[in-house]
Amino acid sequence: MLIDSHAHLNFEEFSNRWQQVAADCLDRNIWVINVGSQLITSKQAVVVAENFSQGIYAAVGLHPLHVWGSNFHPEEFFISEYQEIINKTKKIVAIGETGIDFYHASNNFASQQRVFTQQINLAKENNLALIIHSRNSQDGQRNAYQEILKILKQEKYTRGVIHCFGGTAQEAVAFLDLGFYLGFTGIITFKNAKLLQQIVRIRPLEKLLIETDSPYLAPEPHRGETNQPQYVELVAAKVAELQGLTLAQIADQTSANAIKLFNLKT
Repeated sequence: MLIDSHAHLNFEEFSNRWQQVAADCLDRNIWVINVGSQLITSKQAVVVAENFSQGIYAAVGLHPLHVWGSNFHPEEFFISEYQEIINKTKKIVAIGETGIDFYHASNNFASQQRVFTQQINLAKENNLALIIHSRNSQDGQRNAYQEILKILKQEKYTRGVIHCFGGTAQEAVAFLDLGFYLGFTGIITFKNAKLLQQIVRIRPLEKLLIETDSPYLAPEPHRGETNQPQYVELVAAKVAELQGLTLAQIADQTSANAIKLFNLKT
C-alpha cells in the first residue's frame, strides 16, 4: 500500500475525471487524502471522499493564500461553516491546509496568524490532525517556518504534518522535536533539490509522509506535467534511494505513519 497524504482531486484540474483517477488509485492500492484550500474546495473534498467507502479521505481548511487581505480570491474563515461540514461526515481526517505564506501574501500576516490559530483550535476541538503549509518570502527576509513554530508552541498542539517541507535541516529537527511529521513531494526528485534530499535522510522514518500535491509539483520524469496521485510511487522510490531502503519498506512505513496520524480505518 501507498498513501498520498496530500492531493487535490477536488481542484478544477480534476473536475471531469476525479472519479476515474480515484478509482484507479484504489485499484493500485493507493489511498489518497484530498485537501481543501477554501470553503468550496473543502466541500468538494468531502464529495470526493464520500463516493468511496474506504481509501479516499478529506481535509477541510482555508489556505493562507486565500486569507483575507491577499490578492488571491480572499475569504473570511468562519469556524461555524467548517464545523458544520465536519459534523455531517466521518470522512474528514484533518484540518488544512492552513499555515503561513509570505511568498504570495506578505502584507496580511496578522490575518494569517489569526486564521491559522482558529484552525488549530478547530483541529483541537475535533481531535483532528493539522496539514500545515509554509512558504518563506521571495526575498528570504520573512521566514514562515519560524513563525509557525512560534504559533504551534504557543497553542500547544502537536498533531500534524508540515506539508511539502522546504525549510532547513534545523527547522526540520525543530518540527520533529515538537512531534510533527514532515511531508515530502516530488520536489525531492528534482536534480537541483540537493539540500532537501539531505533533509529526507533525517530519521526517524516514523515521522515521514509522502505526498504529490497533485495537480502541482509533478516528480521526475513527469516534471512540468499535471501531477497525479499515482505518482506518489515515484516519491516513495526517491525516498527509498535516499534512505538506502527498499521501496516496500518505505511504502509500508509511510503508510503506517499516515494511518496513525490521520487515524485512518483499515
